Order: sequence, then structure tokens, then C-alpha cells
Amino acid sequence: MKVIDIKNLDISILPTKKVEEFRSFNIYPYFEKDFDFKKVENIDLNKYSFLKDEHFINIFFVNNKIVLEDKIDEFIEITYENFENSFNSLYKLNSYLDKEVTTLKIKKELEKPLNIINIFEGDNKFFTSSLNIEAKVNCDILETFHNEINKDSFISANRKYLVKKDIKANIAKVQTLNNAQIIVNYKTQVEENATLNLVNLEYKANLAVNIFDSKLEYENANFNFDGIIKNNENQKSANIMFVEHIAKSSISDVKIKHLLDGQAHALFDVASKVQNSALYSKAFQNSQTILLSDDARINANPRLEIFIDELEAAHGASCGALDEDQLYYLCSRGISKEKAKEMIIDSIELKVIKRIELKAIRRYIKNLKRLNHV
Repeated sequence: MKVIDIKNLDISILPTKKVEEFRSFNIYPYFEKDFDFKKVENIDLNKYSFLKDEHFINIFFVNNKIVLEDKIDEFIEITYENFENSFNSLYKLNSYLDKEVTTLKIKKELEKPLNIINIFEGDNKFFTSSLNIEAKVNCDILETFHNEINKDSFISANRKYLVKKDIKANIAKVQTLNNAQIIVNYKTQVEENATLNLVNLEYKANLAVNIFDSKLEYENANFNFDGIIKNNENQKSANIMFVEHIAKSSISDVKIKHLLDGQAHALFDVASKVQNSALYSKAFQNSQTILLSDDARINANPRLEIFIDELEAAHGASCGALDEDQLYYLCSRGISKEKAKEMIIDSIELKVIKRIELKAIRRYIKNLKRLNHV
């Protein structure tokens, strides 16, 4: 069964040469493959125990279902809801295959941060993963996306983050997917005086696309996004983001760093619209790219659409190679050139990882990177 056959799905939002020549990022062929839609049942989660950590509340999310490892009833309510609409037609794709969306309502402050471990197992599979997270209290959440070395698997994931009034939610996603393609469709809703901090770390997937639908409809709502994209060989990644400021004094800040080697290709396509009702708002966008080979490439298109004067706004994109002065300095201390490159790249990654407030999450990510050799 080909995904493109499902309800004549309109995927015109996806970047292709048909839309804008500069993008050169055609992923339509991924939707024309024949996939196996049958879920792998009775997955042995014991072999993924290394992904659990005693410093976290650990839950698995497998085959679009929550599998509880730790008791959470006191802190989290699990409900099931209907799929929502979005301007992004891919957000409705999962509704053709699943009846409901799993919703985690965090109703009481957690004793430990929450680790949601997403497992995908099987060759030539089409996986769906639909999850809403509603933060009614301040919380720290980590989502881990992991698979075995599967062949040609495709993941269609939906995430909706709702942050209630006066609440701060810190959410990090670390993705170490082997030989996989993944599209994550996001919706974010941040209420009055609330803050959503997202940090996204992507490694190893053959294709990774993030599409954001973010509306700042409440006064003093804050949405901050930091990402690191580390690609090599022929890996592709894209961040396509639509942020609309509607309420006064709302803030959005989008920053993504790309580390591209081999023939890797990345797309940064971020559009922020500030409506005339969004007085005194702030809208920032920034793409920074290090090209580690002559064949790696980045298409960066930050853009602002502003209808008022009373605001702060800035956007930019930079692209270059590793700092030769830093390389020279390290090599002059007896460090090999390859090791010096590795140290500089690690320092760039660390700046993004340090955006994660909780030390336990930073430590978990460091250990996971070591296990996955990224």
C-alpha cells in the first residue's frame, strides 16, 4: 500500500522543486513506496532497558500505545482524543490509520523528569506515532526516538504541546534512528504568561523533516526552539516552521545549528508572521551552518512578515567551515587534525545541549550519544 493512495492526501506543503527551485528537496518518492502497515506485536522491551534511567520516570511509546514502566497515575492522566485539523495536511495523515490520539495530561509536579521512549521495530514498515502533551504544571520532559538497524522504515509522528497559563514546559527530543525516514508534525499552544522551551537533537536518520504549526494567541506567550542537526553521507533534514504572533507581547525565538558532512543536505525554512494585534512582540530566527565537506549543502530561508512597528524582530543565516584558527591552535598543542575537528564539533553541539535546563537530561543525552557513536 502506498501512502500517496490514502484519501488522495494533499502533501503540497512538502518542499519540492515544483514549489521553489532553490529548495531542491524533493521527498515525494518516499510517499510512493510500498510499505508494510502491519504492526509488529509482542515487542520484547527488555532489550531496550538500556534506554531507561533511574533518574527519570520512564514510559515506552510503542505501536502508538503507552507501555508503563513506572507508576504515573498520581502525576499524569492518560486520555484519548480525536485528531485535530491543521493547515499542514500531513497532520491528518495518521488519522487514516489510527482512530485516536494518546494524550498525557501532566496534572501534578513530577518527582523526576519524564522520559518517553519511542521504539520502532521492523523492516519496510510504516509507523505512526501520535501524542499530545498537556502541561498543567511546570515540567521537564525528554522524548527518545530509537530503533534497531531497520531497513527502509518510515515514521509519521504528530506532536501537540499545550502549555497552560503561567506554566513553563521544557521538552527535549533526541533522535538516533538508523536507516529510517521520519516526519514530525508539531502543533504548539502556549497560553498567557506561559513558556515552551523545545530542544531538538537529530542524528543518523536518512531523512528527518520537522513541520511546525505554532500560533501565539495569548499575551506574554513564549516559544523558544533550539536545534542541532548532524548529518553525513546522503542524509537529509528539513525544518519547516510557521509561527504566527497574534497576541500582545508574545515571543518566538528559533535557532538551529547544522553540522553537515559528506553529501548531506539540510533545509531551514522558517516564516514568522506578526499580526497588527501583536503589539510589543519579539520574533527572532537564526540558522548557523558548518559545512564539513565540499558536497554538503544548506538551503536557508528565514523570513518575517510584519504588520506593525512596535516590536523587536531579527532574522539571519550564516554558513561556513570550521574555524581554521581554532584548528591550528589545537593542532599546535599536539592534537591530531581529526581529533581537533571532533573537539570543535562537540563544542558546537554542547552549546545547544546546554540550552536544556535539567542536568539529568543533559547527562542522559551524553550517554545516549556515546552508545550510538554520534
